[in-house]
Amino acid sequence: MGSNLGHSIHPMLSSNLLGDGSIRIQSAPGKESTLLLTQDDAHYEDDAEDEIEDNYEDDAEDQSHPEEDDIELKNYIDDFADALKKQSATEIDDTFNEKLAEMVYGSNMIEAVGSSLDITSELCRDIFAGGTDADDVEISDHDPAYKAIQTELIEKCKPSAHEDVLRTRREVVQHAKAAYYIMNEVAIKGKDLSDEIILETHRLLTYKIDSPDGIPSSEYGGIYRDCPVQRGFNSFPHQSTVPKAIRDLTASLKADIAAAEESVKVDPVALAAKYCHKFVNIHPFLDGNSRTCRLILNTILLKCGGCFVWFGKNPMERKEYLDIAAEGFAAEAMATQQEEMDDLPEGFKPKHHKKLATFTLKHVYKYVSIFN
Repeated sequence: MGSNLGHSIHPMLSSNLLGDGSIRIQSAPGKESTLLLTQDDAHYEDDAEDEIEDNYEDDAEDQSHPEEDDIELKNYIDDFADALKKQSATEIDDTFNEKLAEMVYGSNMIEAVGSSLDITSELCRDIFAGGTDADDVEISDHDPAYKAIQTELIEKCKPSAHEDVLRTRREVVQHAKAAYYIMNEVAIKGKDLSDEIILETHRLLTYKIDSPDGIPSSEYGGIYRDCPVQRGFNSFPHQSTVPKAIRDLTASLKADIAAAEESVKVDPVALAAKYCHKFVNIHPFLDGNSRTCRLILNTILLKCGGCFVWFGKNPMERKEYLDIAAEGFAAEAMATQQEEMDDLPEGFKPKHHKKLATFTLKHVYKYVSIFN
């Protein structure tokens, strides 16, 4: 048994969101820095501000900063930190765990796996409350959860045999376990994101879940792919380059956080979108890359911005996200064919994560309104 994830997030945010537009982050065990929360326009679409203002007004109907011409993330994070002080501990813990369950549900829906929101919330509740061994004993066909999952599979005209029910349940439970693990290790304990943590996150995510091609999880879960992968006419990086690419990614993230500490400011949304985009376009695993990249996105958001996002609950959100991911992949594939890009200073290279950053920022404004 572990600790309650929502309960662990609550004191972390109460301590780290300082209420003056800044956040205290633990960049490594024992090392803390206080950074100003910023929004770097270079990492967002040109019309991001208008789109986000419309989105925030629709979702939160917030009037706390009526005279400001520009939305500033730091102001709304400060308001969120203030709202935390006015809620009961139980309400905060339960709300965080509820939204984490919605995060799992939406991410699963993007991949057309998992179960309904009600079933997902019920299964995630045990995991996020600390019941990390919830799936060690398989449920029987007399269990109410079993029957609920099977009924939903039948209603969706999906295979509904015993193994299909167990797989569907695992797709939820293991996703929740993976989320619990990576957020706890990196955001709450303050460890650097490492290739070891990424591998273990993926192993948990895919445990006892065969790949779409029928490959057992023991042969691909937490194991870098040893075969080529492509989308359309474009290929992801060659399998031989994957281990180094992931080590380079985690080293680059560590360097970016060090640079943020040096400048005493951080844009958590741009940072999270950048590394979510980088990871999924390495595509290091046989399956589960997209769900893993979204766990990385939310872990960096939580660590460096005190927030996380959930999306994918409805077809419109799923289409928008998938279109952004496809466009990002196409841009990345084209860039790899242009050798002159390698010689450009980092600040001048195209930022193919702009649309993802803008999309993510819209959803951060949903997060800051959960206690309004």
